[in-house]
Amino acid sequence: MFWILLPLLCSLVRALAVDERMLALVVYDSRSYDIENIGQFDKEVKNVIDKLQNLDINLVYKGYNDEDLAILSSSEPIYDHLVLLPTSKKAIAAKSKFNQKTLMDFIDHNGNILVVDNVESALPDDIRAILNEVGIYPAPKNFRLVDHFESDGEAVQLTSQNLVPNSVVSSFESQSYYGTAASISNNRLLFPIVKATKNSITVDLGDEPITQDRTWTFGEQGFLSVGFQALNNARLAWVGAPSLVSDELIQWVFQEKNVLKLQFVQHYKDESPQNINPSLYRIKDQAIYTIGVSQYRNGEWVPYKIEDPSQQLQLSFKMLDPYQRLNLQPLGPAASTPQGPEDCFVYFANFTVPDHHGMFTFELDHQRDGYTYLLDKRVVTVRHLANDEFKRSWDITNSWMYMTSASLVIVAWLLFVVNFLYVGSTDKVKKNV
Repeated sequence: MFWILLPLLCSLVRALAVDERMLALVVYDSRSYDIENIGQFDKEVKNVIDKLQNLDINLVYKGYNDEDLAILSSSEPIYDHLVLLPTSKKAIAAKSKFNQKTLMDFIDHNGNILVVDNVESALPDDIRAILNEVGIYPAPKNFRLVDHFESDGEAVQLTSQNLVPNSVVSSFESQSYYGTAASISNNRLLFPIVKATKNSITVDLGDEPITQDRTWTFGEQGFLSVGFQALNNARLAWVGAPSLVSDELIQWVFQEKNVLKLQFVQHYKDESPQNINPSLYRIKDQAIYTIGVSQYRNGEWVPYKIEDPSQQLQLSFKMLDPYQRLNLQPLGPAASTPQGPEDCFVYFANFTVPDHHGMFTFELDHQRDGYTYLLDKRVVTVRHLANDEFKRSWDITNSWMYMTSASLVIVAWLLFVVNFLYVGSTDKVKKNV
């Protein structure tokens, strides 16, 4: 009986192992390409698919015109990631299951999206709407980035100077760029990755003369690659051509790069370190605040040691406004669990509780472009001194002068009384009897 069930058990184990891996949906133009024959894809699009297949994730392919195209089931995401490849058609067959609302719900449920655009691409209206909602405004179909000073035929020459300093893509090789551009809003959750050249314009190169209505961006106000990270740490990236899809960008979108985690948060009084996270402090207490931060790297959590001063962690001890704002100092690597490996780096701050009673908050709010947002708030009560906790007069150095003055007055008064009563004049005239 056991040998009969063994193949079934092995299949079940393999299925469970597969389910533990991330699942990504790749949506492509099924009218132009056959997914069974990836070799017929455009060379740059094929490179994107090859990079996706090199990742340790499960890929599911569906076309924009598939009737069963859906990313949610019972309001829950079916996939962890979504890759939208260029399409020549603006229509989506499963409009009720794949639209602006479902895309926004997908992001709200921590889903990650990579949008790949190009010159001939006609982004479906719902995809364009979700990009516009976060502040990315891609150029319409047939609008192309043009630079008559830095070009190689129809392509624009990009160099490392076009890479905007960021934490997502660290290196950029020179390339001939044939693609489109986008303008972006001042949304603080957006950050540019690759910018256009100084003398470039994004324009519709038709038979008609170039006018302001037929141009989209001018110079470095156009961006070729843009990243977005929502407050729930869901990630979205848009690129104006498949050639800008790098391994680093895919890893970032798929939550494999710059992913941080708070392993623990503790605060306690200096005089009683055994009492962790007390709810009550006293004014002028010495408080110690410690956190352990990990970074996800190569499939495991490792200590996150800050090397760049711009990534400095800060603690705010605040009521309505911060009474204390302190840089957290590094302490060293540690284990987040007893007997566990060193998987986090510990940072701490030592400060004096303000001389003001009320409800205060230990707040860690770390938001840096391209990194997981870290947010932790812990509310405590700060009380004033009790009647028996105030210092006595002799413990207050400023009172010594007044105490000395009072003592001198008392001594002088006693001397005066003694002198008046017992020390009289000796020149008395004796009277004759």
